[in-house]
Amino acid sequence: MTHRRAVALMVLVTLMWSIAGVVTRQLDAARSFEVTFWRSFFNAVALVLLLGWLRGPRALLDSLRKGGRALWLSGACWCVMFTAFMVAITLTSVANVLVTMS
Repeated sequence: MTHRRAVALMVLVTLMWSIAGVVTRQLDAARSFEVTFWRSFFNAVALVLLLGWLRGPRALLDSLRKGGRALWLSGACWCVMFTAFMVAITLTSVANVLVTMS
C-alpha cells in the first residue's frame, strides 16, 4: 500500500467514525444494545471480507488460529468500546455532555 493511499484511507475512516454519533442520534426506535449488536455485526462482516480480500482467506484463518491472547484481548476491548459508546450516545443528550464538560 502506498503512503498516499494509506493517508486517504485514514482520512476516510476518521470521517466515518466522526459521523457515528450523528447517525445514531437519528435512530428513534432502536435501543442502545440493539444498535450495538447491528453495528458490531456489520463491522465483523466488513473486517472478515476486507481482511480476506487483502490477505487471502488462508491468512485470515491462520491469524484466527494463531491469534492467541492478543487477538482475544483486542476483541474484548473493541466489545467494551462499542457497547460503552453506543450506550453513552443513546442515553445522553448533547446538552448534558456540553454542560458536564464546561
